[in-house]
Amino acid sequence: MKYGVIILAHGSRSEGCVRGVLDELVRRVRAFIPRGVEVGWAALWFNRPDLREAAETFISRGVKRLIVVPYFLFRGRHITEDIPRLIEEIKKTHPGTEFTLLEPLGLSERLVEEVAGRIREALPELIPGRSDPPRLPEDIERESLELIESLLPPLELSEEEKEVVKRIVHSTGDPQIGSLVRFHPEAIPAALSAIRDGKPIFTDVKMVFVGINHRLAREFGCEIRCALDMPGVGEMARREGITRGEAAFKFLGEKLTGSIVAVGNSPASLLALLDLVRRGIKPSFIIGTPVGFIRARESKEELMKQDIPYITVEGNRGGSAIAAATINALLNLARRVCG
Repeated sequence: MKYGVIILAHGSRSEGCVRGVLDELVRRVRAFIPRGVEVGWAALWFNRPDLREAAETFISRGVKRLIVVPYFLFRGRHITEDIPRLIEEIKKTHPGTEFTLLEPLGLSERLVEEVAGRIREALPELIPGRSDPPRLPEDIERESLELIESLLPPLELSEEEKEVVKRIVHSTGDPQIGSLVRFHPEAIPAALSAIRDGKPIFTDVKMVFVGINHRLAREFGCEIRCALDMPGVGEMARREGITRGEAAFKFLGEKLTGSIVAVGNSPASLLALLDLVRRGIKPSFIIGTPVGFIRARESKEELMKQDIPYITVEGNRGGSAIAAATINALLNLARRVCG
């Protein structure tokens, strides 16, 4: 069955504004839904295409199920009367098409968080402890973390987990990513134990390697290595016809046992690492934050299924900066506990 999605807005006499925003909205939504699902927009009033025109365009392409997404805030008469009536009229001329009408945006938790975050950003003078602009790097960092804490949505996390989240937000400049960070129940204890024991830290790419606080890692005796730089990785990749990211962890093999592993870039690297985990090679702790639209989300979902301590970021978002920031947060926590 072919599927189609129609994002239905109210519409406006300002044609250019509506079209520009909705075209961009459709482009962004496409990145988060399965391939093969067609996405378009329609307007209830003033603009074209209207709902019937958009529906008939999809139906002419063989779409058999249409999902109508109201880009509305409230469950008013448009949602309860006007849109259902229009859908029924379309179904009369296209009886073989199935329609699903979703609920309006309303009190979506993420929408509430976005509104609250924007209000807080507009009132920086109300953030506790803010006065004159800080001058020293450590003062800037401290104030940044205080501001981040005030911008975070409510999170059911321990204080240690919140420290990690704040560092991740600091590395991205995006408070909303805080609600996407996921922790294995034993993540913090396992990570701190591995750091205190001086376990080696392996990264998938150089960007994660250079982003880690090497001075602080040396205090615990944690050697930091970039898996891609290990001698023999390139040769293995060519010989087996796999990516260097996949070859890197496969090449390391048993050396990963008991180590700390930070994957910030490559989904293929994380999947190769998890294949080793299933074969019995168990790092002490995994940070898995690969970024992108091809297998990134799936690789992190697979990580969360494993019985091994991890920290990850749900969905397509991630990156080397997040992986390095997570390691640095854990190093700082370990120093605080040991200090």
